[in-house]
Amino acid sequence: MDCCGRSRRTEQVLAEHKFAYVNLSDFQSKSCLNYTAYFWIYMGTLISVTCYAADIYTAVILLAYNRWTNDILEKASLINFDVAKIVFSVCIFFSFILLAIDWFFAVKVIKSDGVAEAYMNVIALRFNCIRGGKGKGDTGWKRFLVFARLTKSRGVVDYLALFTYFAFKGWVRIIFAEGPRVVINALTFISVTQANVIMNNKNGVTLEGFQKFGQNIQHLYNQNKYQVMILGTMAFTSIMWIFAILRLLVASLIYICYLWHAMSGSQSLRGYCKDRIDTRMREIVQKKHDKAIRFHWRDTRQTHSLLLQIL
Repeated sequence: MDCCGRSRRTEQVLAEHKFAYVNLSDFQSKSCLNYTAYFWIYMGTLISVTCYAADIYTAVILLAYNRWTNDILEKASLINFDVAKIVFSVCIFFSFILLAIDWFFAVKVIKSDGVAEAYMNVIALRFNCIRGGKGKGDTGWKRFLVFARLTKSRGVVDYLALFTYFAFKGWVRIIFAEGPRVVINALTFISVTQANVIMNNKNGVTLEGFQKFGQNIQHLYNQNKYQVMILGTMAFTSIMWIFAILRLLVASLIYICYLWHAMSGSQSLRGYCKDRIDTRMREIVQKKHDKAIRFHWRDTRQTHSLLLQIL
C-alpha cells in the first residue's frame, strides 16, 4: 500500500504520457536553478548509497567481530550489547527488504516509460535523470527537464501536496527500520560522554560534557581507528534520520492542518498528485503539439507562396 491507502500497482500509461511520445529536443534550459536541482539528484543518490554502505559496514562489524567499541565503553553502555546487536541487525535487514520492494515497483515504473509514474517514484525519477533512455539525445538531463517542467508554475496547494507526498514516501523505513537504531546510537553517544575511557588524566582535571566526549573520541581513535569509524557511521545515519523525521513531521502538519481541507477529503494524497501531474502532462504535450502544427502550417504557407511567385 502507498502512503495514503492506495496500492502501488502499475497503472496503464497512455501513449502520449510516455517519454517515447515526448519530443525531448523541445526541452532546453540554461537556468542555474535547474542545474542546481540536477546536481542534487546526484547528491541525493550518493547520500542514499552512503547510508546503505554505512549500514553494511556496521552489520559486518557487529556480526563478524561481535563488537563496536572497546571494553570500557561497552561496560558503561546504557543498553546491553547483545540487545543492541539484535536490534541493529534486524533493522538493517528490514531496511534492505524495503529497498528490494521499492526497486521491484521502480523497475515496473521504469519499464512502463510513463512520465508521471516515474515522477512519483523516487528511484525511477533518479534512474531516469541519471541513466536517461536508449534513443539518441534521450539523456538524463533531457528527462530531468521534463520533470522540471511538470513542477514549474504550479499553485501553492500543488507544491505542498507534492512535498507532503514525497515526505511520506518511505515513512515505514524512517520509523521502523531506522528509528530503533537512532535510539541505540543516541544511547551509545551518551555512553561515550559518560565513560571514563581515559583512566589517568595527565593534568588531573575532571572533564565533563562535550570536552570529555571529545577527549574520549580522540583516545578511542588513537587506540583503534575502527571504533571511531563505527561511531562516525552512527553519527552520519543519525543526522540523516533527524532531517528525514523533521521533514516527515512538517509534512504531517501540512497535511492535517491544510491539505486535507484544501483537497476536500475527496481523494487520497497520491490520487490528487497523480491527477495534477497527468493534467500538467496533457497541457505540456498539447502545447508542444499545437506549436508544431503552427510551424508546419507556417512553413506550408511560405512554400505555397514561393511556388505561386515562381509560377
